Amino acid sequence: MGTALLNDDGSASMATALLCSHHAFRRDLACFRRARTRDAAVLAEEWRRFRETLHHHHVAEDTGIFPSLRPRLGAALDRLEADHRAIDPLLERADDLSELDALLAEHLEAEERLVIPYLRDAKEFPLPSTDAVVAEYAAGFAWACAGISERVLDALFAMLPPALVVAIPAARSVFDDRCREVWGRAHEGTSLMSVPGE
Repeated sequence: MGTALLNDDGSASMATALLCSHHAFRRDLACFRRARTRDAAVLAEEWRRFRETLHHHHVAEDTGIFPSLRPRLGAALDRLEADHRAIDPLLERADDLSELDALLAEHLEAEERLVIPYLRDAKEFPLPSTDAVVAEYAAGFAWACAGISERVLDALFAMLPPALVVAIPAARSVFDDRCREVWGRAHEGTSLMSVPGE
């Protein structure tokens, strides 16, 4: 079962941003499971992007989120970090989506149960330091927000720096074009939860 993307009061937080990423990982893994007959080179490139995005996501958690939570969640964070190390070889092999899917599903559920409650009050997104970082974050949000409810996006974008919000539509257009090439369609949806379709 998924986790609500918004806080109980309808506001967004850093939890929302992280949960949108979880939604996108689940969404994309489902797309890979269904995409056996599409162009192999295009799928391989998309898999490379998926693998890199998930790896960077885990590095950001290990270095940016988990350290401040370690005094409260020490042993639980050790397990989540061990999951990160176990997932990387599965991403490299890319030959057993069911094994990866099972481990990633369990891992994301554990993060949502253990870590997300501590991020619900964090409602300030850091101002990107350069235009290049703005573009990188905009591409990340374009990916993470595909298939998410406009209500969630309105609340999320309200807490982001204006320079980043302005850059997201162009990044979303590029991402949607890529999805049409890879999957044959752009992602649509109105998800309010971290699991697509819930």
